[in-house]
Amino acid sequence: MRNSIPAAACAAALMWSVTGMAAGPRDAVFLDLVKERHIPPVSKEQWARHIGEDCVWVGRGLRVAGRAEVQGLQLDTGKRVDIQDFTAHDYGDVAVLTYLVIEHQPQDGREVTTRLRKMDTYASRDGRWQLIGNAEVVGRPDRKPVTLDDAVLDRYAGRYVTTFDGKPIHTRVWREGNRLFAQTDGQEPGELLPLSPTVFFDASQPEEGGPENIFVLDARGQPTEWIYRDGATEIRSRRLP
Repeated sequence: MRNSIPAAACAAALMWSVTGMAAGPRDAVFLDLVKERHIPPVSKEQWARHIGEDCVWVGRGLRVAGRAEVQGLQLDTGKRVDIQDFTAHDYGDVAVLTYLVIEHQPQDGREVTTRLRKMDTYASRDGRWQLIGNAEVVGRPDRKPVTLDDAVLDRYAGRYVTTFDGKPIHTRVWREGNRLFAQTDGQEPGELLPLSPTVFFDASQPEEGGPENIFVLDARGQPTEWIYRDGATEIRSRRLP
């Protein structure tokens, strides 16, 4: 079965506009209507009124889907949804909503939970709000850190350098207690959590598939290189003496 675009986004457009607000969006209204509700597919008439014909969806993979394709994928599966971390940005006749959707899907006698980070763009047209753009990222399970001795963390401490457009960019790595931190020029410091003795992940992005920090060791077990890998992007920095 193909993954369908979650009905929560479509229902958001419907529930949003039936409030009759002439002003921009308000988070309390959205939360009261959507949180922990069973959301069935929206009817064709409701789609026509509350979701723009030119609406586009960007989701899993690199494709952009249109309204007809997404509407055809809707399926009532009895899911419940929780809405968290909701923010509304009001620009007058355009509004951007960002929120986390927790889907609870009954399946084969058990409940499957999926997390999605969503961004909806609405435009005020003819006195009503219409969804014109939706983007989502599916959250994978969080990675679990392992425990490493302080001596292992200490060996990674130091300065690493790479070059962009002929300019050196430095990253400092250091230990505080039993925690490892890194800070690159011009950026805020961040904690690195160990996935293995040589692979660490960013504490701010614990989901599987998130950035990895890989320390390359020589024959003596000393780090010679730090690799920052995020999807298809790989940045290599050599360790300074």
